[in-house]
Amino acid sequence: MASELACSYLGMELDSPVMVGSCPLTMEHETVRQLVDAGAGAIVLPSILQEQIQHRKWMQTSPEHAIQRSGYQPQQDKYNGGTEKYLRTIEALRAAESVPIIASMDGLEDGDWIDYAKEMEASGASALEFNWHPSVFSPSESAEEIEERVCVIVRHLCASVSIPVAVKLSPRFTNLASMARQLQIAGADGMVLFTHLPQWDVSIDRMQWSIRWELSAVNSIGSILEGIVRTRAGELDLQIAASGGVRTAEDAIKSMIAGADVVMVTSAIYRDGPGVIRNIVQGISKFLDTGPYESLADFLQARANVKLGPEHLMRLPSGDPLTCSEHYFNPTPVVTTDTGDVFGHKHI
Repeated sequence: MASELACSYLGMELDSPVMVGSCPLTMEHETVRQLVDAGAGAIVLPSILQEQIQHRKWMQTSPEHAIQRSGYQPQQDKYNGGTEKYLRTIEALRAAESVPIIASMDGLEDGDWIDYAKEMEASGASALEFNWHPSVFSPSESAEEIEERVCVIVRHLCASVSIPVAVKLSPRFTNLASMARQLQIAGADGMVLFTHLPQWDVSIDRMQWSIRWELSAVNSIGSILEGIVRTRAGELDLQIAASGGVRTAEDAIKSMIAGADVVMVTSAIYRDGPGVIRNIVQGISKFLDTGPYESLADFLQARANVKLGPEHLMRLPSGDPLTCSEHYFNPTPVVTTDTGDVFGHKHI
């Protein structure tokens, strides 16, 4: 199975295209062992945050102002172990497991905090993922300036390390193909589509907004597929990892047909445990065994390219379904107003 499913991501040879996405579960050694045993091709650690790295620096020079100047909050260390434990975890996982261990960083602006990537590399990280979350920006800052801000960070990061770098973006870019081109020029080796976004809400009583993190919705793969296709329109030499909503072998196969080289699974592991990795890997293997492809490499080679054409042709994918049908699929479960007793018997 390993040779049949072998693939390449960021120049690394993987035994499986199914990776474990960035999350706190990958800091737990026993969980990682189970995930690798289930067939995970690589492991991505949770992101170290810009605030944590800056706090570490300020603690050495000006500890009384470290928290205020960095924005660090102690609960951040509970998420990823903190800057020192993080490096030890890379070393331990790299020594214990045969699959690539990918480190991750999360930040919004350029600075010497990025030099922490060198320590990640020295600790044994096989590659690095830079996670860029959108923020609330000033109206005086244009979209072009925000895109350039991302590219500046990526240029600094790629110049700091010799290991490959992938950039994890949100879908909130007008032209993903253009952003992919800029990132490739900046030195990125790949893209992860997409970074997981929190859910926003507003408290009516407090008249204030709130943010919370949730698992990816069960039927959320569609937006990932769209983003991959839009990114591939640039015909660039960047590898793509599908991230967000991949929970079955069918989701993984669809993602790879759309243009992903590998898939990352996270929320499904929280829901169903490490065994979900085995199910996806076995499903992909069965798909290859029953089709005309001798290997995953042959399957990936057979994918159609994304070809650009006149604007009216490029509008067809959204225009045709909108105008050619009077019936629209409703993915929302039907909620009944029926009531019953504690045993589930309906009241008549």
